[in-house]
Amino acid sequence: MKRQKKKKDPPRDDYYNLGARVRFIRESRELSQKSLAKTAGISQSTVAQIETGRMDPSVNTLQKIAVALDTDIATIFASKDIHVFDLARLKSKYGDVEKLTPHLYTALGKIIQYAKDIGFLK
Repeated sequence: MKRQKKKKDPPRDDYYNLGARVRFIRESRELSQKSLAKTAGISQSTVAQIETGRMDPSVNTLQKIAVALDTDIATIFASKDIHVFDLARLKSKYGDVEKLTPHLYTALGKIIQYAKDIGFLK
């Protein structure tokens, strides 16, 4: 009688997966694991192991990855309930508020208004 493989539980919506986030950002930058690894000064197998959850990277490694992805380390830790605007990347991509897409302009405006409404910004 064959043993059945135990199926993994599907990821919960509220579960944060660091590897999946690194992979998402890497792919959104249209980078391969190899090119990310080269830019970050780490091995491609390290990138693969982080993305598949087989390795918990050090803070130093995460910082190298963040720099190579042209983002802040906080962006890597952003989850469904925590949104981080990568303002440095927005600035380098758009340069001026007039160059923002209408969607980004509206979204940022709503967030700024919300921050004012809750007393976070004056």
